[in-house]
Amino acid sequence: MAEQWSRRWVRWTAVVVVWLVVYGTAAVVWRALTGKTWLDALVFAGLAVVVNAVAQWVASRARRKATARDG
Repeated sequence: MAEQWSRRWVRWTAVVVVWLVVYGTAAVVWRALTGKTWLDALVFAGLAVVVNAVAQWVASRARRKATARDG
C-alpha cells in the first residue's frame, strides 16, 4: 500500500512539474508575442490550466460511466 501511494505521489508530482513548465512557457510566449502585461500572461496560463483540468475530469467521468454501463 505504501509503495502504491509513493508511486502515485511521484506520478502526480511529475505531472504538476510538467504542467508548470508547459504553462509557464506558454505564459512567457504569450507575453513575448502579444506584449501584454505579466498579469495577462498569467491569467492566460491559468485559464489554459483550468480548461485542461476540466477536460481531463470530464473525460475521466465519461470513461468511468462507460465502463460501468458496459459492465
